[in-house]
Amino acid sequence: MLHKTLVYRDAQIAYYFAENKEKETILLLHPAFADHEIFEAQTESFMEDYQVIAVDMPGHGDSQIKGRNVTLKDMPAILHQIMSDHEISALHIVGVSMGSLVAQAFADRYPERVKSVTMVGGYSIHKANEQILKAQKKEGLKWLGYMLFSMKKFRDHVISVSCYTDRCRTVFRRGIGKFHRKSFSVMSGMNSFFRKQDTPVRYPLLIIVGQQDQQMIREAANTIHKLEKGSQLAVLPAAGHCANLDAPEEFNRLVKDFLLDQ
Repeated sequence: MLHKTLVYRDAQIAYYFAENKEKETILLLHPAFADHEIFEAQTESFMEDYQVIAVDMPGHGDSQIKGRNVTLKDMPAILHQIMSDHEISALHIVGVSMGSLVAQAFADRYPERVKSVTMVGGYSIHKANEQILKAQKKEGLKWLGYMLFSMKKFRDHVISVSCYTDRCRTVFRRGIGKFHRKSFSVMSGMNSFFRKQDTPVRYPLLIIVGQQDQQMIREAANTIHKLEKGSQLAVLPAAGHCANLDAPEEFNRLVKDFLLDQ
C-alpha cells in the first residue's frame, strides 16, 4: 500500500492506499492507541477484490499531531476530504472499537457516502449506550492513572484487554508504541459523535464480536443487533476485542461474504 498524506488544518494525516479504481472501496478504521498495521491481514486479503484505504487517526501511528487544532472529532471531515481527493463517491467501512464509533459518526453525517458499516467490538452512537459509556469513563480514569505513572503499564494494560492471541499482542504493541502522553490531547471531542436516534440506521450493518471480549462488549453487540432489525451478528469463538487480528481468516471471510450481498 502507498503511504499518503492529507494536510488538514496544518496537520499531516497519514493514510495507506491500495488503488484499484475499477473496484469498490473499503475504508479501515483502527481502534484507539493502535494504527493501520492492525489491519495487516485485511489489507492483504481485501486488495484482491477492492480498493483499500487504512487511516492513521490523529495522534496515532504516523499521524502525530502538535497542539489541539486537530482531534478525533475531526475524523468525519478528514475522511470526507480523503474521499474527495480520490474521487470516491461512496465506500464500505470496517471499524474496530473506537474506529466503529468514527464509522458510525461518518455515516451519520454523510449517509450518501456510505455503502455499509462493519462494526467490530463496538457499540451504537445512537441508542442503548448509557451503561457502556459509564463503564468507558471508568476505564478512561484507569488509563489516566497508568499514563501518569508509567506508559509501559498503560500500554501493557491496553494490550491485555484488546488481544486474545500472541499475534494480536505483537502487532498491537508496535502501534501503541507510537502513542505517547502528548497524544492524549487528540482524544477530545468524540462526544460530538453521539446523537440519539430511535429509527434504524440506513446502511447495511454487520456486527462482529469476539467471544473472548469483555462481557460488556458482547452484550452491547447483542443489544444493537436486536435494535437494528436489518443487521447481521457474528461471534468469533477464538477472538477477543480486536477480532480482525485474533481470527483474521474467519473475519475476512465474514466481511467478504457480507459485502457480496450488498
